[in-house]
Amino acid sequence: MRNLFIVVDGMDGSGKTELIKMLHNHLFSKDKRFKLLTTREPSTGVYGQQIRKMLAEERDPQQNAERLFELFVRDRDDHLRRTIGPFLSEEGDGCNIVLCDRYYYSTLAFQQTQGIPFARILEMNKGFRKPDVAILLDVKPETALKRISGRLKEKFENLDFMRQLRSNFLALKDRLEDNILVIDANRKPQSVFEDAKKAVDWLVS
Repeated sequence: MRNLFIVVDGMDGSGKTELIKMLHNHLFSKDKRFKLLTTREPSTGVYGQQIRKMLAEERDPQQNAERLFELFVRDRDDHLRRTIGPFLSEEGDGCNIVLCDRYYYSTLAFQQTQGIPFARILEMNKGFRKPDVAILLDVKPETALKRISGRLKEKFENLDFMRQLRSNFLALKDRLEDNILVIDANRKPQSVFEDAKKAVDWLVS
């Protein structure tokens, strides 16, 4: 059995966190040989904490694009070296599986929407480990905003910004050679989970 790196990505309000919980519970029950690590970006490291502070305090979605871009790349490098890489390097009779909430797909989509050229973002992220599958949750911006209306808004949760962001996310499947699965996340969580489960079960079969 080989170790696996699985990413779930998409806009805020797409249901990423809920899907990762469901996938974690499914895999935990599926095989006792599976060892699971659930993590996310921005990470809990020093760069991730700076990112979270900026996202919470700033209101203009176009503000500090370069600084955020730099921080996301540094955070990803740190996250891979400290957490994801060591876990996936472990050897044994079982299967180590990382479930990661966001990855470089978010940087490619968000920072491109902020105005940074796609080619430049891709160049800075091309050396990072590719996941075995990236599950991209597609949701209408209006639906996403309704789902997150009960909590404090962050800087990117702006309808016009999110419309362009959605287009940039969806374009990734054609612009990258990664194994990207786009799932309609406008539906109920269970329906989304059933589609994602098929892809994950195929990987671990």
